[in-house]
Amino acid sequence: MLQRIQTVYLSFVFVFTLMFLFFPLGSIHLASEIILIKTWGLSPQINQIEYNSIPGYLALALSFFIMILTVFTIFRYKKRLFQIKLGKINIFLHVLLVVSYFFFLDSVKKGYEDSFSYGIAVVFPLLSMILILMANRSVKKDEELVRSADRIR
Repeated sequence: MLQRIQTVYLSFVFVFTLMFLFFPLGSIHLASEIILIKTWGLSPQINQIEYNSIPGYLALALSFFIMILTVFTIFRYKKRLFQIKLGKINIFLHVLLVVSYFFFLDSVKKGYEDSFSYGIAVVFPLLSMILILMANRSVKKDEELVRSADRIR
């Protein structure tokens, strides 16, 4: 039953994770230009900024894995308890994603604290975690409804 509300929530999680890949995580405002910081690195490749790209690549890999897991979770609608477990794993991966991109942003903004600003993409994993919690709550309600119907028989 793909027409359940948790499918809508999980679809928004997929969209927010996809938007996380394309929107900037932050920006550095220099005198002559603005450097956008995205998940896969800096927008214009400038050699004067040294940063550790490993957390950025980890965030990129986690984003793809989260999208795959979210789609897999959507199609596990017949196994509700397994769907709840997948939601918990997805929340844990989102926490890892948040930690990895904050380490990435911390390595990029060294020396540019006064001209650094966070981007809109920082909010997307947090919204996704809220939506996963809402989806898990809806799955639990469905499971309780099914169990109560089984008791009546």
